[in-house]
Amino acid sequence: MTFLLTLMVLAAGVLLTMRGIPWLFRAVSGLLGFKFRTSPLAQKRLRRFRSIRRGYISFVIVTSMFTTSLFLEVLVNDRPIMIRYDQNTAFPAVRDLANSWLFFVDGPFRTFDRSADFGIPGEGPLDYKAFSEIVDDPVTSFGPIAEERRQEMKDLSDEISESKLEIDDLLADGEEPEQWLIEDLEAATEDLAMLKIQIDNLGSIEKVFASGDASVFWPLYRHGPRRNRLDLPGTAPHGPSLPIPGITPRYSTAVLVSQTAGTRGGKPTYEVMAADPASLEPGQKFFVVDGVDDEPVTDVLGILLLRESMGVPELTARIAERQQKLDEPETLDGGLLSELRSKQESDQRLLDGILQQFGETGQAGIAEVLAQAEGRKFPDQGRLMTRFLDPWEAPLGTSDSGIDVLPLLLYGFRISVGFAMMVMGLGYVVGILAGAVMGYYGGWTDILLQRFIEIWGSVPFLFLIMIIASIVDPGFWMLVIFLVILRSWMAVTYQIRGEFYREKAKDYVQAAIGTGVSDFKVMIRHILPNSMIPVISRAPFSFVNYISALVSLDFLGFGLPPTDPSWGRLLNQGFQFLLIYPHLVLLPVMALAVTLFLVVLIGEAVREAFDPKVFSRLR
Repeated sequence: MTFLLTLMVLAAGVLLTMRGIPWLFRAVSGLLGFKFRTSPLAQKRLRRFRSIRRGYISFVIVTSMFTTSLFLEVLVNDRPIMIRYDQNTAFPAVRDLANSWLFFVDGPFRTFDRSADFGIPGEGPLDYKAFSEIVDDPVTSFGPIAEERRQEMKDLSDEISESKLEIDDLLADGEEPEQWLIEDLEAATEDLAMLKIQIDNLGSIEKVFASGDASVFWPLYRHGPRRNRLDLPGTAPHGPSLPIPGITPRYSTAVLVSQTAGTRGGKPTYEVMAADPASLEPGQKFFVVDGVDDEPVTDVLGILLLRESMGVPELTARIAERQQKLDEPETLDGGLLSELRSKQESDQRLLDGILQQFGETGQAGIAEVLAQAEGRKFPDQGRLMTRFLDPWEAPLGTSDSGIDVLPLLLYGFRISVGFAMMVMGLGYVVGILAGAVMGYYGGWTDILLQRFIEIWGSVPFLFLIMIIASIVDPGFWMLVIFLVILRSWMAVTYQIRGEFYREKAKDYVQAAIGTGVSDFKVMIRHILPNSMIPVISRAPFSFVNYISALVSLDFLGFGLPPTDPSWGRLLNQGFQFLLIYPHLVLLPVMALAVTLFLVVLIGEAVREAFDPKVFSRLR
């Protein structure tokens, strides 16, 4: 069902991009009195672009993905789309979506939902997951809530009794109790009265849930890019739960036997065994999980790295070889003899355990400890697993802070593409205006602006960003403005300047000037439309540069705030866990590489479609 809904969402994104947005643009333009008509040459270029399949398909993919990402708050979020309790209804994810669209206003829609308004006692924010669990099973879920409130009431009653006793003792001794003690007693008494009211109301609240007057509607994927996955066993980061070739290890299980007497690199080692040789391959990483077989994993105690493995024949041969040495004790000194006997007993115990549990096909190995939970011991006959999460529990794993990687990649795509579009759009506007003035007027205007650009271009961009980031935390719009002011307008300026110099010398421009047309109209209506081909051809490649710039700044720590989803920051985290969790590097690199590859294909198709030589050849 989830797969079908995902396909429907993607299909809707393509339809909205290719049909809905162009229709909306034409409708709004018509209402405003603007009429856009394409020339026959422009239509030829568009048909030429559509005929270049690799570029056109890449364009559809990138634009459709970005259009779909504009609705991520109602598709991938840890807040529900709609919650209802009796007469109260709220739309948390829709509010988030509206706040993201109205980015120029500081949070126009309130995102706080009080627990008491939706049937859960308390004045704090509503726990949407707990609310959903109660909706799914109100009878079972209300037991722990009622017990928790009764325990709180008991604790408050004990606190009130102790406070009263202390006040009575002070009064009996002729001392006046301090004001804070009286205030604490009054506050505790008020809290106790409120708790009694809440407990009395639990019955009616449970009836509302049981009668079906409470409901919740979740997004397609119920985890967001800013909340930690505290529901997962173990500690972050987590590896991908979805089987991904080359990233996710093959599912294997093993049994932890006992700790060995030796160490590897100063780290303790353990004996392990499994049913078949394929389960124990040197270099395999195993999680030591808590719980018994056929039950969900409740906790992760540590991580082991398998260093060597051996089957029953190899283990039997090693035992026989050591036994031969033990049969000639005069060739060994006392220390070596004692160590050899200890290893022989350990190997024999391991062989007996393999034969007893798995038979002749069993496999044994030695694994060193990579990580171990503080204050926890590995149990004998404990469970070892290469993967312990359900396939769709955390498909792409979690980051080092426990945030789901899938929302980070999706929201990071929207931020990266949106950032590149903003920088390119604003930079092109400034660059076209500056280049048009330089190319049209020439003379001292051109010389002075060129000298200014040369001086301004020598400002070290990265050093300046580092200085600014050390003073203030740069946000999305601050980075856009900095990149536009410092860099993005310069290259297009020279292109437009050259095109204006070339077009200004043509007869149609001189004719327009001779008829008294103003300079502004000559520049905008006559020269600029004929000077945009190099700019349009350059745009996709500039787009690639701006995405790479944002990822690089985030990787270095001078980009977006830590709370914003970012490919660069995820990549930075991945290098800290490269040996244990390589997915934190591979996944953002793959997302970045695929995005840039598709944009480059678009750029090549645009360059080829707008090449003037294609339409100027004699037929």
